[in-house]
Amino acid sequence: MEPETQTTTTGDVAGVFVPPPHVVEQIRKQPECRLLWAVLQDGMETYMKYAGATSHRGQRLFAEAEQWVSEEDPTRLCSFVSICHVLELDPGYFRAGLQRWRATTLASALRQAA
Repeated sequence: MEPETQTTTTGDVAGVFVPPPHVVEQIRKQPECRLLWAVLQDGMETYMKYAGATSHRGQRLFAEAEQWVSEEDPTRLCSFVSICHVLELDPGYFRAGLQRWRATTLASALRQAA
């Protein structure tokens, strides 16, 4: 059985994502938008938390988060693309940011290891 602790590249990522002003307004007016924001935030935090995981569980969680972010299926209610569209966010912008973050973080980890 694997230990529950995970090796990550980020440390604590909770609270990294603050909704833009127009999303804050949607959340205030529509509670379902609060739920969608929470799903989006959890997916991105999972991606970041487990990007450098070494355990099987952490690697699986990262793979699931990465797949969720990269899927293009707008027909599923809680897909990344659907949530971004409902909240009027650009999914490509978030994807590019996550990929840039991952490349920078992993490069930094490699430099520290050398």
